[in-house]
Amino acid sequence: MVGIDIEKINRFEHWTKEGYARIFTDEEISYAMQFENYLERFCGFFCVKEAFIKAIDDDSIVYKEIEVLHTDTGKPYIKRTEYINELLKEKHKSTIDISISHCKEYAVAIVIIE
Repeated sequence: MVGIDIEKINRFEHWTKEGYARIFTDEEISYAMQFENYLERFCGFFCVKEAFIKAIDDDSIVYKEIEVLHTDTGKPYIKRTEYINELLKEKHKSTIDISISHCKEYAVAIVIIE
C-alpha cells in the first residue's frame, strides 16, 4: 500500500498557533519550531499525514493520530500508537516506511505500508 502527497509550503504561512494545534501534535510543533525553515517541516508532516491516509485507504483518520517523529539520526517515522497498530492490523499490515523531502516551494512525502 502506497500513498504520496505534495503540497506548496506557502499554504502554511498564515496559519495561527491554533491552526497548527488542530493538525499537529505538541511534539511535531516543538520539533518544527526549532528550525528557521519551520514551514517546510510543517508542510512535510502534513504530507506524511495525507500520504498515510491514502496508503491505509481510510479517510476517517484524525490528523493528530498520525504523529511524525525522528530517530536520533534524523530519520522520520510514524509513531506506533495503539490506534495506528489497530489500523495496520485491520489491513493485515505490519510495517510503515516514510520519506519526506522539501525545498523552498514544495514538500513531498511517501508512505509505504506492508
